[in-house]
Amino acid sequence: TACHSYQNAGQPVLVHIDAAQSVGVLPLNLPETGVDFYAFTGHKWLCGPAGIGGLYVSPAALERIRPTYIGWRGITKNEVGYPTGWESDGRRFEVSTSDFALLGALRQAIALHNQWGTAEQRYQRICQLSDRLWHQLRDIPGIHLLKSSPPESGLVSFTIDGVSHSEFVHTLEAQGFMLRTLLDPDCIRACVHYFTLESEIDVLVAKVRSLLSQ
Repeated sequence: TACHSYQNAGQPVLVHIDAAQSVGVLPLNLPETGVDFYAFTGHKWLCGPAGIGGLYVSPAALERIRPTYIGWRGITKNEVGYPTGWESDGRRFEVSTSDFALLGALRQAIALHNQWGTAEQRYQRICQLSDRLWHQLRDIPGIHLLKSSPPESGLVSFTIDGVSHSEFVHTLEAQGFMLRTLLDPDCIRACVHYFTLESEIDVLVAKVRSLLSQ
């Protein structure tokens, strides 16, 4: 709202959201957000293939912008094939041949998620599981959680006293636990999805306790 109320050369400032870590997690109603552009990748929380994603453009923004690059898929043509203008919908931004196999795979991934439940149900399950992990890690001496309350997502970040975070994660990876490190802030991040099992969380926490006791 603040950006839209600010005038730049007589036009409101448009808002773009990097949605790599929200699509597949948060229930979304994009028209209600008022966002102009919402771009996401398909390989993270949607568990689709790498190399494909999506872009939402609000109807108002679509009226104002034009593609930077021109491709044969994004233009209308007359009866003899000469360009006559832009496609009226999102096709105007499709500039070249697409990998339709990846598109099919992403559609299947989304359909599979929808079989489990609604976006709201999946999000609530993610929060339940991250709450379980957060509380169990909080009780381990030497571990400090970056958030003072359970996160409202599937990402749980923490630090460990006197331990190289990268070496600790490498040790876990060698035993089948996939976590990652961040550089700023220096921490370890664990991730749960709605299909993560509670028993998997318990096994991870038990392994963390075991490594710290050695």
